[in-house]
Amino acid sequence: MLTTPGPNPYYQYAEGHFESARATAIDRTKTGLLLIAIGFFIGWIPLVGVVGGIPELVGAIMVILGRHAFGREHARNVMWSIIIFIIAIVVAIVAVFAIVFSAIVSYHLNSTNRELPPSFGPYFIGTFFDVILIGIAIFGIAQVLFTYALQKRNGRILLYCGYVSIVVANSLDFFVLIKTPYLSSLPLVVPGILYGYAYYLARDRIIRGEVPAPAAPVQGQGTPASNI
Repeated sequence: MLTTPGPNPYYQYAEGHFESARATAIDRTKTGLLLIAIGFFIGWIPLVGVVGGIPELVGAIMVILGRHAFGREHARNVMWSIIIFIIAIVVAIVAVFAIVFSAIVSYHLNSTNRELPPSFGPYFIGTFFDVILIGIAIFGIAQVLFTYALQKRNGRILLYCGYVSIVVANSLDFFVLIKTPYLSSLPLVVPGILYGYAYYLARDRIIRGEVPAPAAPVQGQGTPASNI
């Protein structure tokens, strides 16, 4: 009578540790998506929107920490989102420095050259808004990628619509409603709802067990004892 070795205690421990880490990553992602969705829903409200950035930041960190439980595509998309976000921040910083520098130059030239066209300064202001809008468009790509792999067709459509609406909303803020601060936040209602609902749908898929896929068994476990 021959018997095959029983389950290896080391692999049993590894499997238990893997399942625990995976469950923690899933919980982090669920909580993170909820916080980000809340941030989107309240982000358009004047003054309150500033506070809304805090749960978005905390939620994003939690989703980043839990990304590996949802497969390579999602983990890769999250990393690309971080890179694109950094690029958008750099663009915004360059725009700020450019407008400060141009303001100094404009002031100096206007003080020494009375014949300078009065539109010289506003030209740089318009350029500043253009660059900021480009930064927002770049950042919007990061917002789409962040949960893209977790979404079904409806969720991805909402992400696309959110991206278009955030660019349109900020264009209206910069070039149409800039002199009416109390109305400038209203266009942001639409992208806030679209993005917020899309992120909520991604969380709902996790709660329903649609994502992530079931974990593969740990390799190297012994087979149950049998008689030959």
